[in-house]
Amino acid sequence: MIQAVRYLFILETSTESLKLKDHILKQLKDSDKGVEYDFYAASSPAEALKHVSLYCDLHPDIDTCFVSCGGDALTAGVAAGLMGAGEGKFLAVFDPEGAGGLARYYDGRDFGSIAALLAGSPTAIDMIRINKSYAVGACTFGLEGLSGAKGPGLMRSVAAILRRSFHSVRMTADGMPLNAGAVLFFTLANGRYAFGGLPCAPQARNDDGRLDLCVVRNMPPTRLMKTITLLEEGGLADDPSLATDLVQRRVKTLKVESGKDLTIIADGLTLTSKEFNIRLIPSAVRIVVPAAQ
Repeated sequence: MIQAVRYLFILETSTESLKLKDHILKQLKDSDKGVEYDFYAASSPAEALKHVSLYCDLHPDIDTCFVSCGGDALTAGVAAGLMGAGEGKFLAVFDPEGAGGLARYYDGRDFGSIAALLAGSPTAIDMIRINKSYAVGACTFGLEGLSGAKGPGLMRSVAAILRRSFHSVRMTADGMPLNAGAVLFFTLANGRYAFGGLPCAPQARNDDGRLDLCVVRNMPPTRLMKTITLLEEGGLADDPSLATDLVQRRVKTLKVESGKDLTIIADGLTLTSKEFNIRLIPSAVRIVVPAAQ
């Protein structure tokens, strides 16, 4: 539990966020804790980053917990604003639906309870830097068309992945060339989930100083259908029949290069470049994990 902390709830600018604000206010009133708090509406993750960073610069002596009340991209923006802010600044997430990557990562904790948040304890977590952007959970390449559907939806996902393949991708992991061959897609995870709910790295930890990399090599469409199904179920690394189709590493840095533009999705944020320099930043921010109920 952290004491005498001001809570700044950062919401997205939407009608649903207004409803969420009312929900938070009711819980704060019911808590009867005399909590000092305020709200800020951010139009984008970049605006959230700027606001949090400026607040930390202007109020270095006020212990503050910045509570992200939106999707993974907003949370990544809030977390990035806390980089280098000092021990008195914390990240938290309010997620009543438990749909975001951090809520899923800390399974069993109630991210929709203000009481649990106020009684929570901080812990240091790692972050990912992708060129000049940041992510908390994961970044992926080549999965933009993943629908999560079965039947015809799965076929559409396979077709989209094959259309967006960049077989000329060059990858360097921890300074060493990675012989991945023709790359269909890859996931690079600090947490266990991408896109909020895709279990891309079930064994990953966000505080161990490593990123879990999984590269999927080119394969026939029928085999790719099986691979995507296993990915959605969190069992991609458990099937020995895919051993020659996957390249798996635990890395600190990854460089991705191509002769044409690549698109990487980092916690829901779309990034496009011909070159990505990705690295882990250990113990980058402290997150307040809701207390067990």
